[in-house]
Amino acid sequence: MLQKALTILYFKNPIPNPQPLISVPRSTIDRMIQGNNRQLGMLDSLLEIHSCEEKELTLHRELVPFGGLLEKIITDLQPLLRENQATCKNLLPKDLPLVMVDQVRFEKVVMSLFSYSLQHNPPGLEFTVKTTVEDGMIRTLIQDNGITMSKSECDRLFDLQIRDPQAPCSTAICLKMYLCQQFIQAHGGNIGAMSNPRQGLTFWFTLPSSG
Repeated sequence: MLQKALTILYFKNPIPNPQPLISVPRSTIDRMIQGNNRQLGMLDSLLEIHSCEEKELTLHRELVPFGGLLEKIITDLQPLLRENQATCKNLLPKDLPLVMVDQVRFEKVVMSLFSYSLQHNPPGLEFTVKTTVEDGMIRTLIQDNGITMSKSECDRLFDLQIRDPQAPCSTAICLKMYLCQQFIQAHGGNIGAMSNPRQGLTFWFTLPSSG
């Protein structure tokens, strides 16, 4: 009944000079979607930075086994790694202590570090994740065998920066790296990057142990 009514309405009020449909390649649509997603991600990062600067960062901390949390994140990363033909070697010890951490924000930190390396290297990257405990602090290393950078670039990597649109490191990823620093420091830890011509780039961060 509804279809019949719509048909009658159409013929009584036809659309004047209907325009022919334009065929758009799927690849073009995919690029448009990716561009929109990057813009939305940058807006989200700017809003988070504004919130951090206006008031103290709100954390929803929980006491969790650090090893189990990091292994879960590595498992969640597998689709992204496969998409980039990358691998991750997990060298975490079995007896890592508990941490008091905001799991959602911590996962964003680890995801951002992996994403940075994947975006700045060709497919086939190899990651290694290691963790040690010393003086009540858990120190984690995320190493890759990709492109290196100078010490000054490593020192500035987590600064709040607005990059030239043509720069290899986009403003969107710079904002995420700055947020990584804010989140880790809010948990009482530190974060940084090291570069070695023979070993690639290594991200490191520390978190206080809770037992």
